[in-house]
Amino acid sequence: MELLAPYRTEVQGQRRALQPLADSLGVPLDTLWRDIVDEWDTSGTMKASWLPTSFRDGRALYTLSLPQGWWVDITTTETIVALGDLLEDHLDEPLTMSHVSGEDRLLTTKIADVLRNDVTLDDGSLPRGIRFVSKHGSPSSGSGVCWAYWLREHDSGLAEPAQVINRQAIEETNAAFAAALQFCKIKTR
Repeated sequence: MELLAPYRTEVQGQRRALQPLADSLGVPLDTLWRDIVDEWDTSGTMKASWLPTSFRDGRALYTLSLPQGWWVDITTTETIVALGDLLEDHLDEPLTMSHVSGEDRLLTTKIADVLRNDVTLDDGSLPRGIRFVSKHGSPSSGSGVCWAYWLREHDSGLAEPAQVINRQAIEETNAAFAAALQFCKIKTR
């Protein structure tokens, strides 16, 4: 869902993702959508609401071996309160889940920067990264948990302890991929 959600052209029967573009062009949303579909049909290269095969071909599913250490769950009450205290000079209101999972990239980047560079855990170690529930939800068939790993060793010029254990192609028949396509109302070939 994290990868496919930006490709959604229709949300709850509306094409809201295209609304900012329609507004900037000064045209009705339906007119913009019709023009896009007509242009794509004419060029014969892609179909609207279809994900090209190159999307899957250019990506893979990886299994990683990560070094031991702690991950900060940025969606717990304790973390949100602690981050709120650390970031109080940057906030006009108390920090909430909507901030840590929101679209304000300046704020979410600041949160990540503080956690990576300014936080030492109770046991004296540095966090390995963060974990959080996807803002797209938690499907019944999977965890819906996202992980962000900081490449501390790599950034310091040291050997990276994280290792790729397995790489597999994203097949059209992959159950998680098929479910995400269905949720996003996208087709693929």
